[in-house]
Order: sequence, then C-alpha cells, then structure tokens
Amino acid sequence: MEEIIKLRKLYGLKKVYRANSVEKRKESSAEHSWSCLILADYFLNITNIKLDRLKVYELLMYHDIVEIEAGDTPLHKKEERKNQREKELKALNKLKHEIPKQLKTKFVNLVNEFEENKTKEAKFAQAIDKLDAEIHELDYKEDWKGWTEEFLREEKEKYFEEFPKIKEAFEKITNYLKENNYFDQ
Repeated sequence: MEEIIKLRKLYGLKKVYRANSVEKRKESSAEHSWSCLILADYFLNITNIKLDRLKVYELLMYHDIVEIEAGDTPLHKKEERKNQREKELKALNKLKHEIPKQLKTKFVNLVNEFEENKTKEAKFAQAIDKLDAEIHELDYKEDWKGWTEEFLREEKEKYFEEFPKIKEAFEKITNYLKENNYFDQ
C-alpha cells in the first residue's frame, strides 16, 4: 500500500498551473502533458521518421513532473527562468525519493533524456512540447498580449528543424497568428 500511496505524489502535477488559459482558469501541467501526448500521436502518424513511439510517450508523460516541486515558469518570464535548471535538478533529487521505487530509475532517466535533448525521441518530444502551447493558445487570443513573432521564433523555431511536418505546422500557426493579429495587442 505504501507504494500505491506514493503514486499520489505524481498526481500533484494536476495542481501545477501554467500561464495558458482554459476557459476562466489556467491550464494545469497535467493537462499540458495530456495534450502533448495527443499531439505526439498525431505527428507520429504522419511523419516518416522512425521513432520509438513508447519512448516518446513516456518522455512526454514525465517531462514536467519536476514542476510538482519546482513549479512552471512561463517562457516569457526570462528573469525567473535563469535558475530554472538548478530548481528542476533539486526537484528531481527530491522527487526520486518520494515516488514508487518501481518508477524511480525510469523517472530519473526520462527526465534527464528529455532535458539533455540528444536522442531522436527526446528531440521529437521537445518539439511537441514547444508546439503544444501555440496550438492550445489559438483559443485564447488575449494570452498573446506582449508576444512578438520574433520572440516566438527565437525561443522555439530551433526545436522543429529535424521534423519537417512539425516545422510546417509551426509555420502555418505563426502565419495564422500574424494574419489574425494575435501579435498586435
């Protein structure tokens, strides 16, 4: 029963809120992870790149778990993001002792693989993670206040280079944002 109770720690991701809107509230990191899984499934079905599907899904399932302890820091909060990696490493070290032992090694390995961004699967998962907010925020034009196309490209474009279908989607979304005055608020 002790290990089952430890699973509840991972459920804590439902309580971590992001800057993105969902109706009259903010999106949780758990909701973001779920939409990343849906987005990954879509792109895995239309891409010709050979990837380990299960690995991609696991990377996305676990990629933000450290936010249970470290919180989410929005992309546009540059000052807050300066020490983000240190905060996340501290959170990783704390969390690995608080989750079921059957998941400990897997959790640590997946978070490190995602952050190191060296494997094809990690790069794909990173690209999905970076694209998810743009798709989500198409429904919340007011959340784009203060954003520019230049900032969006500077922060995200590099993640899509190896994945033509994802890059194409990013370009279409960016054009849509420009044409519909999302950046002009």
